[in-house]
Amino acid sequence: MIDPALTQLMRMLMWAAVRQGWRLVKKPSGAFFTLFMLAMVSFGLMPTVVMALSDQKQPSSIIAELLGSAIPMLMYAAAAMMVVTDSGKAMLELKPAELQFVLAGPFTNSQILSYRLLTFGLGWLPLSFFFSVFLLPHFGSLLGGFLGIALGGAFITMIAFQYTLVRSRISPALLRAIRWSVGASLALIATEVAHQVLRSPDVYSVEMISRAINDGWAARVLTLPFRPFVLLIESAIGMEWLGGLLMSVALVVGITVSCYRTNGGFSELAVEGVARRQKKLERIRGGNVYAMSTRQAERSRSLPAFGWWGGVGPVAWSQVTSAIRRTGRLVPGMILMGVVAAIAAAVLLPQFPDTIPDPARTYAVPLALAASAYVGFLVSITAQSGFSANRRLLTWYQTLPIRPMAIATGMVTGTATVLLAIECAFCLPALVVSSLTMVQSLSVVFAGASFSLAFASMTNFISAVTGLRPMPSGTPDVFQGARALIFMMILGLSMTPILLFAVGSAAIAGVLVGFSWTFCSITAGLAMLAGLPVMWWYSGIRFVDSEFLGD
Repeated sequence: MIDPALTQLMRMLMWAAVRQGWRLVKKPSGAFFTLFMLAMVSFGLMPTVVMALSDQKQPSSIIAELLGSAIPMLMYAAAAMMVVTDSGKAMLELKPAELQFVLAGPFTNSQILSYRLLTFGLGWLPLSFFFSVFLLPHFGSLLGGFLGIALGGAFITMIAFQYTLVRSRISPALLRAIRWSVGASLALIATEVAHQVLRSPDVYSVEMISRAINDGWAARVLTLPFRPFVLLIESAIGMEWLGGLLMSVALVVGITVSCYRTNGGFSELAVEGVARRQKKLERIRGGNVYAMSTRQAERSRSLPAFGWWGGVGPVAWSQVTSAIRRTGRLVPGMILMGVVAAIAAAVLLPQFPDTIPDPARTYAVPLALAASAYVGFLVSITAQSGFSANRRLLTWYQTLPIRPMAIATGMVTGTATVLLAIECAFCLPALVVSSLTMVQSLSVVFAGASFSLAFASMTNFISAVTGLRPMPSGTPDVFQGARALIFMMILGLSMTPILLFAVGSAAIAGVLVGFSWTFCSITAGLAMLAGLPVMWWYSGIRFVDSEFLGD
């Protein structure tokens, strides 16, 4: 099925990735963060392992109760989004270094496809095992959880692969029909959920919303192929578990065989993928991350020049203008939607006061901040601003006659501008519907803005100290995606002390002056801002003293 030369290529790429990782670990900063990450992961997994191995019956949690009902819908949504966005192209394409070797040999399409699937499996199986150990108390067994996650992820990926492989065999009209049908199915489920939530006589709760999502006829029909994987995850080892395993394996094997039967022209797809990657790299190096048209990119966008501000001004001006140019219409469009939603809420809410329940109105601003944080995270990791940008683009900043502290402070402004704009877009309608006073709501918004600034600063700090990037670039290898996940893990672990300090400070303020939205939110925001100058100072020094060897 696969040529020995391709297996040798995989071994060489894996060994190159191990050598590169070892060079990072040998550095003092790399060794420190490696030990820090291992310690935090160990502390995180220890309670999970103790709970799983304990003989006492663990109390049921919301996660355990909703896991089985939520996973099929989430899996269908993930597969649908992969089809709509045509993600299979990026997942199937070979990297330039791989393609030069593959096209030079007499390999068949099936052998090249086998090589790509094996490289995907080498990265996915360890992650599946980690997730299964982390969620072990909520699974029927460790083996079932591992197999369910591994096979479920493979099934979703193979759906994207199959859609990409058959694109050249069907007409453009049918392709548009498929994408529109998949998108319409998600819209149908959303409409059905909204109808059931508004018509339900039960009190609003997580369980009620989960039933509304999963009990509709559209959700039951569309998620049917994904339910064997949930059965495999939930059930203890036995006949029911074995039935789920057989159905899951049959689904994965069936779609894999279908991919092999329709893999004609896979080499051409790989070549097209390299051309797309090179074009994308050229766009990114030119600052056009979101593929704006040339006419839009050349359109002048006036922005008042910043002052000197001790050297912060020039760097901040460069980062803010780059962030505005790279995000294009994304952020202004979201702000416009937020304004429209706020106006609609201000007009309709007095006429239909019972549409939104009181608990939802009370927590409208915190929920909006949580949603904005998630969307801002997705946008910020693709914008590649600050110290997370391409290393070749950062050498210019090292030549500036500016103090390291000023460089690091200015580097934060690009990501912070995008995050604050997204927060504004989400909070505008929330401020209208919130039952809190304006002072209380604005204090919560201040805490959210402090979190956005701390998040942008931590992203820059990790990139400057460790050399990792949210979206790795450079010479590709089979662990390239794993390095991005390591960055996300380090980012999450590094933000944990900041959040704990903020929560602790808010609790102390509540004890001293009384628990209120205003005092607790302002105290939490100030606590998150307290350590940022030290973070900027150290990341600036590490950036200026670092040597870029190229990507």
